[in-house]
Amino acid sequence: HAPLVDGDTLRLGQVELKICHAPGHTPDSICVLVTDHARGTEPWFVLTGDTLFVGSVGRPDLGGVSAAEDLWQSLRRVLQPLPDGVEVYPAHGAGSACGGGAMSAKAASTIGFERRFNPAFRFDDKARFVDFIMQGVPPKPAAFETIVAKNRGLLPLTAAKPRPMSAREAWEAAQAGAVVLDLRDPGTHGEAHPAGALNVWIDGPQFAERVAGFVTPGTRVVVLAQAPSDVDRAVQALSRVGIDEVVGYLQWGMIDWRDAGLPVESVPQITAYDLHTLLEADGAVVVDVREPFEWLEGHVPGALHVPMFEAVARASELPADRPKAVVCAGGLRSSTTISALKRRVPGPWLNVTGGMAAWLKAGYGVTKA
Repeated sequence: HAPLVDGDTLRLGQVELKICHAPGHTPDSICVLVTDHARGTEPWFVLTGDTLFVGSVGRPDLGGVSAAEDLWQSLRRVLQPLPDGVEVYPAHGAGSACGGGAMSAKAASTIGFERRFNPAFRFDDKARFVDFIMQGVPPKPAAFETIVAKNRGLLPLTAAKPRPMSAREAWEAAQAGAVVLDLRDPGTHGEAHPAGALNVWIDGPQFAERVAGFVTPGTRVVVLAQAPSDVDRAVQALSRVGIDEVVGYLQWGMIDWRDAGLPVESVPQITAYDLHTLLEADGAVVVDVREPFEWLEGHVPGALHVPMFEAVARASELPADRPKAVVCAGGLRSSTTISALKRRVPGPWLNVTGGMAAWLKAGYGVTKA
């Protein structure tokens, strides 16, 4: 094969592919500009890879400020000059960790639409753009070197299958330092779960990345699943982010846990209406665990902003003497955050089901201050 360089063109009949170097997300990122000369001389669409998404841009997760500056230059040099009608086809959609939470589930867009509505195109000043991008960049994964080794084939991709455990065995493992990971949805978790369990729904977006934000490499994990297939899915996903010590799963779930007389906790699930009623009576503190860009788009008046991955480190900022209603976009991150904080900050804790989406749908006000 021949290496590609910026500006190279490949011809496939009447279709021309132009290679555009677009560093930012990674140093070697490219966009591919496609022109169908049978239809005209202007570009038809652009394959933007991890540079531009629908509603977002690629996060410079490991390159820091320098990579964010490269991304700003790439957007202005490669994509800004394109005509409005050029179609945009990114490499990922909503749920990918490669972009911010504003990523749309749509598979395609146009340059004109993104130029008008994508937050990353609002900034003409490089410094302000870099500040905006770096606000949403998560910390470097603790298992980064392990992840790289797995991607290079130096370590096995999937860890060994965990063994079935009785509730008593799982409890003893937890007492010895293992994390009980509840893979069930927030509502089911909220009804009843093993005391101290971390809740990250297996079917939620960025499942493995969210677990990795709270579980350090080398920590033993025991999973509580809704279905047996969820155990295998969790082991595979977690291994790919460097969490290989999934040592067991609760064979008989909460039935066995209750029968064994082991500690059980619950988290009340409240609606947006319930939250509004509580706030009118000054009966709770709202803790918003969304990313900074989401917070800036509008939040519950008077809320405290503590992004999910910062919550444990900032636990001392939360009032211990008042009920805490935790909100995110839809009720998943809030449940995860509550489960991580319950052992550190006294309750009561309340999970706002439906999150800010439900709050806005109910017509309640937000502030951008």
